Amino acid sequence: MGLSSPASSTRRNAGNEAVKVLKTHLPKVINELLCEPTVDDVLDHMQRDLREIGVEDFGVFRFTYEGLPLEKWLLGARVEKGKVARHVHKGELQASPVFRHCKKAVEPFFWYDTPHEPYEAERFKRAREDGVPEALVVPIPGPKGAIGVGWFGSATNSRSELHKHRFTIQVICIAGFYRLKDLVAPPEEPTQWRLSKREQEILGRVAEGMSSEEIADMLHISDRTVDWHVSKAMDRLHAKNRVQAVVLAMQKGAITI
Repeated sequence: MGLSSPASSTRRNAGNEAVKVLKTHLPKVINELLCEPTVDDVLDHMQRDLREIGVEDFGVFRFTYEGLPLEKWLLGARVEKGKVARHVHKGELQASPVFRHCKKAVEPFFWYDTPHEPYEAERFKRAREDGVPEALVVPIPGPKGAIGVGWFGSATNSRSELHKHRFTIQVICIAGFYRLKDLVAPPEEPTQWRLSKREQEILGRVAEGMSSEEIADMLHISDRTVDWHVSKAMDRLHAKNRVQAVVLAMQKGAITI
């Protein structure tokens, strides 16, 4: 029997966690967060869920106009005052390497792994020396780059724990972001997002944690056809991954679980 490589083992573990969350928690987490009536209720709910997986500190930001102070970017946080600012370049989010990378990234990444220019290396070195903790950064993708970002710190400053639960954190972050954004600044509805009945049906099965192969077997179509419908739904919703597509579809009432 062959031994799997560490990289393949990591991908498998991440996939297993994704399936577990999708099948047992995703619809519940999204529904409950999207129904919270106030900003404080959303943040309290996020804090309860995140503490169960060892995340103590977090902040959720929307990307807005250049030159505005950090507090104008902040949708909400549960963190000691000044702690998030230690991760922000000179207190200006738009000047941060994290901001630049979020414009390209779709999946979560670690703050210390952020690609940066050579002249910025000294800052990351000083951050380590000063004991600035690691954080998981979760981009909120938009049609033309990220529209926001979440910042999450472990209670024990454990990178391994953040990595282990990164999919769960991503789900909570994306759902929380859209609810906070709605409460702080109600959305302007795009003119073209309506899903077809087949797209609604398939995306609903995705929300239940079914794979493309399982959906294909149930609907008596090919898995390539399933993936095509998912891709079309993502395009209509301006989503960059399946989690974001499910959150947006549930937020808009296009699917119910």
